Amino acid sequence: MQLAIMADIASAFAVGVAVLFGSLQIREMGKTRALFTSTDLGHAMLTAEFTRSVRDVMQLPDHADPLLVSEDPEVGAAVLSLSHVFECLGVLVFHRIVSLHLVDDLMGGYVRQSWRRVRPHVEVRRKEMGVSYGEWMQWLAERLDEHPSPGKSDGAYAAHRKWRP
Repeated sequence: MQLAIMADIASAFAVGVAVLFGSLQIREMGKTRALFTSTDLGHAMLTAEFTRSVRDVMQLPDHADPLLVSEDPEVGAAVLSLSHVFECLGVLVFHRIVSLHLVDDLMGGYVRQSWRRVRPHVEVRRKEMGVSYGEWMQWLAERLDEHPSPGKSDGAYAAHRKWRP
């Protein structure tokens, strides 16, 4: 009978180790997925098209007249380019594939500033195209405003001045 009890204990121990190991592997897979996604996002931003799009959208005034976007093909293309990236980011944050604070540190300023400038355009287009137009860009901008990365209002150079490798 003692042999049966020892076998049960060994089996329970083996199952416990397997569950622990599996949990650690799943956690590491999540970290790896987030790392690869973050790297891909960085590559999406390091293109000439993205840089031009940021430049063109940042030249718009806050709450720009929708005609400024719709009547200038370059600005319209810039808004579309940025909104695609920000829509993807919004979905990735919502599904917790990347963290909101990582997105904020990486490009939160661009998201907030872009949304402030193109919101009227998006609202007009949404009436024409349906509620899903720009939905995740808006969602992301609003979440960034509600839950900014620590020190965001001070700037990374000041907020993280005491950081050490």
